[in-house]
Amino acid sequence: MKKNEELFYLIKSLSKSEKRHFKLSTQGNDSTEYLNLFEAIEAQKEYNETQIKELFKDKAFITQLTTLKNYLKQRILQSLRSYHSKISKNAELMDIIRNIEILYHKGQYTICQSEIKRAEKKAENFQQDVLLFHIHDWKRKVHQALHPQDFDTFKAIIQKQKNALESTNEYIDLLLANINPAQFSLSHKKSVSLQNRTLKTLHKYRKQLLTKNSDKAKFILEELIKEWEQHPELLKEYFPMYFSINNNLLAYLVFKKQYKEAFVRILLVKQKALTISTVSASLIKEKLRLYNIELEIHRNLKDLHTTHEVIDEIQDFIEHHKTLVPNNYWLSFRFQFANIYFLKKDNKQALKWINDILNHQTKKDRQDLITYTYWLNLLIHYELGNGFTLRYLINTMKKLLKKQKNIDFYEKTLLKFLSKTVEYSISEKRKAFLTIKKQLEEDPIPNQVIGYVDFNEWILRNC
Repeated sequence: MKKNEELFYLIKSLSKSEKRHFKLSTQGNDSTEYLNLFEAIEAQKEYNETQIKELFKDKAFITQLTTLKNYLKQRILQSLRSYHSKISKNAELMDIIRNIEILYHKGQYTICQSEIKRAEKKAENFQQDVLLFHIHDWKRKVHQALHPQDFDTFKAIIQKQKNALESTNEYIDLLLANINPAQFSLSHKKSVSLQNRTLKTLHKYRKQLLTKNSDKAKFILEELIKEWEQHPELLKEYFPMYFSINNNLLAYLVFKKQYKEAFVRILLVKQKALTISTVSASLIKEKLRLYNIELEIHRNLKDLHTTHEVIDEIQDFIEHHKTLVPNNYWLSFRFQFANIYFLKKDNKQALKWINDILNHQTKKDRQDLITYTYWLNLLIHYELGNGFTLRYLINTMKKLLKKQKNIDFYEKTLLKFLSKTVEYSISEKRKAFLTIKKQLEEDPIPNQVIGYVDFNEWILRNC
């Protein structure tokens, strides 16, 4: 994202209700200029500053476009702060702390103490140690203004500040430890904060995986999930963290091919997610990760009959939250849909998604996914016996590969095979598949390629 595109992407990220709130919040102000700019940028599909300048060339403000854009950005952010004032306990606490500061400077110490008490209780209940540190600091300042000689109370407040700071420092150490679990050892001292205990447990989980103690690793995650479920208020407030732990467990279950248990957990997590009213980018990320895991199960269990339902659900979810889902995520999912239908031998559905990708590709798309979409396209047209179309597509594929790099041996082998054998009889094809299988055993296809399109699986099922 370029600096001059920041406002464009901010406007594009707004929901309908956020836009409505912004426009209502500006009513009655001298806001014509920046509202006109807002609507002009909102109407663009891609940011074009030259077009904006041409549109408003007769307006005086165009000579100060950068200043107006910055002002508009700040007004939108101000509106978003107001709209999302209850988005989390953290946001609520930040507002209360802002109240405390204003009241303190106005000398309204009694009201200030009331706000401090409210903030302290909320911060303790939701384990907001960083903000609790600042709340105690204001508590000390107010008490010092009212009772300048009460040193015992000062000491007690400062000790609470120290405790909050120690918990925060532990949190930072745990974040660092989780970056590389093999290099860090942690103390056995029990953490007070659930978030800190979570990070410590995840560190233990990763260490167990590194030592190949997978059963112990699974047990650790299961116990951590149970602990979160004993704290429903914290679970709701920090749901993305709880979701992430479940996704870790699901990834383990899929790796171990424990699909039945994985399906049960997927259902439970989805049901819990429906109870969460606040949708954030971090929650969207975890939901997409869950869908990726679910699709992996569908790839591995080709006889599942619910694939179409899951794909429809993913489509609806991404469409509903498209401002929070990067385009390449949507490309990745469409590629997976095509791949799964190909593995299920549903060539009609596979082609639908392949054509959707190829007909809407842009220069910004991940070229690895575009390339392997072309490969899938070749394999499907081969299976459909479309010899004339296939030969045209092979020539296109050769040009594409030559633009990117030298054509590898396995690519040459596959392209030659597809072109030569597409019109063979069933028995001739079977022999040809056996031959190419031996060729590629002697000079194997790289594993990273198989991760995109399992050519070996395709060859084996046709032998």
